[in-house]
Amino acid sequence: MQSNRVSNTPSPQEAVTIIENIAGRFPGFRRAHAKGIGLRAQFTPNGNAEPFTQADFLSGGTVDVTVRFSHSAPMPDQKERFVPIKGMSVQFPQPSARPVSLVMVNAPVFPTKTPEAFMRLIQVLGMKEIPFRERLELLREDTELHTVPALLKKLKTPSSFALTQFWALHAYILSTAGGTGQPVRFTWVPARTEWSLPFSTGDMELELLERMADGPVRFRLLMTLASPEDPTDDPSAVWPDERPVIDVGVLTLGEKRQDNAEDLVFDPTAEAPGFGCSDDPVLKYRSPVYQESLRRRQSERNIRKPEQPF
Repeated sequence: MQSNRVSNTPSPQEAVTIIENIAGRFPGFRRAHAKGIGLRAQFTPNGNAEPFTQADFLSGGTVDVTVRFSHSAPMPDQKERFVPIKGMSVQFPQPSARPVSLVMVNAPVFPTKTPEAFMRLIQVLGMKEIPFRERLELLREDTELHTVPALLKKLKTPSSFALTQFWALHAYILSTAGGTGQPVRFTWVPARTEWSLPFSTGDMELELLERMADGPVRFRLLMTLASPEDPTDDPSAVWPDERPVIDVGVLTLGEKRQDNAEDLVFDPTAEAPGFGCSDDPVLKYRSPVYQESLRRRQSERNIRKPEQPF
């Protein structure tokens, strides 16, 4: 397969349209991760990040945040067991800037290095006129997508949001007041793995609420420190296991939001003093695509656009 189905980076409008053409159009819903649950929560830093950053949300006191767990499919009615990729987005308010969002999925790496390769991947997987086995073969023949079939084979649908580890995929640059910079990647790890009740519901959102009623559901925020040779511009690259990992705080889930966080945009490119984006092209591409998705669903639902989309 030649790498020419998407040879240039599609505009945000083109990217969203490609998704709609493949998955269908579901008015009023996000164009990806359409189904999910929005929760109130609290994040408490433990001070371990302070030597690396002046960012308030990593070095201050307990802060109220919003959490959204989701299923990656653009179809809000897709059966959960057929959607192995799940999402966990956490939004931290900032006193004088856009809120910072850590957007994660239950996979340690992104499938592609560039936005155009990712859109090509979506197109190949969306070729429903040919058997799935043949689509995988097309991916193996693509020089930029040949590793994707092996990644797909490893994916398994998790049984519970509360028991799932989530990775941020993209690198960020932390900095101190003195200007020292440190590239990092973030991970949410469940703080509790054993429960007294058998949770058997097939709905992962209801199952999460049942667990929260049984006892606190918490996640630890881990921060992996990069070495100078580790790439920060390639979300498909794995950093070596021996890199230092620091526990920087605890997230405690609270009650479900009445609005289910449906109108929030979890923009992973929002920056704050001490917290900046890396040179990852996929990371930079996500923000305008998210904004286009927001524009379309607000237009479809006739929702007034907030002064600051968050």
